[in-house]
Amino acid sequence: MTKFFATVCLPPTPPRRVPDAIAVAMAPYDMNATDDWNPVGEWDAWFIHVHPETPYLVRPEHDGDRRLITAATDAGLDPLGPLECYGGPRGLLDFAAMRQRAVREYDAQRAAWDNLVAVHPPARPLAEFVARHEADPDGYPLDRAKEEHLLQPLVQEVAQRALAGDPHFGMSFLTSDPVAHFARDHAAVRESALRTAVPGYALLTPDGRWRDAGSDGYWEWADDQLEHLDPETVVVDVLCHC
Repeated sequence: MTKFFATVCLPPTPPRRVPDAIAVAMAPYDMNATDDWNPVGEWDAWFIHVHPETPYLVRPEHDGDRRLITAATDAGLDPLGPLECYGGPRGLLDFAAMRQRAVREYDAQRAAWDNLVAVHPPARPLAEFVARHEADPDGYPLDRAKEEHLLQPLVQEVAQRALAGDPHFGMSFLTSDPVAHFARDHAAVRESALRTAVPGYALLTPDGRWRDAGSDGYWEWADDQLEHLDPETVVVDVLCHC
């Protein structure tokens, strides 16, 4: 089972009609659309959704606009915070603020990591422990390699913070290597946070084209497509299952 966000672009559509418009736009990519397996199928279920930490942001001057997709205009949706919504006409949405939010959160996470690095002994990435295991699988079992990596004070601190709900270290750090994660090039990761702030994993354009992050250059292309949409084009995210 796989879940991913797809960003769907629609012609001008009132919020109450958005679910039906999405159904029409998404129909060609339904895995079960044909008697046999649909060769261009991408999903078998979807529903309107946003990640609670990264909803669409509204331009302040359009706060309360009834063209926005919110709990007030679609009773089936959960309420969000001030200036937050599930989508709406592109001209009402503040993509610049969404990008700023993504970079700000990345910078805060990086600063939190740097603070931990300053007070703990240097930690080694999991790959080094695994390489030692592969060089001597009998003398250095994989379980021991993983355990010794996890017992490093810096890695332990991140895991404890993740369990405690620290906003800078999500639960994903319980199953991934924070040392390797933060060893990535800072400028490149920051740029990635900027590029991925608005588009979902997949984008369905107004003319019905589907493209996703499995293709090279997707994030730059998707970001550019969304930036240059007609202001009346409705943008909404759906959580897909496949």
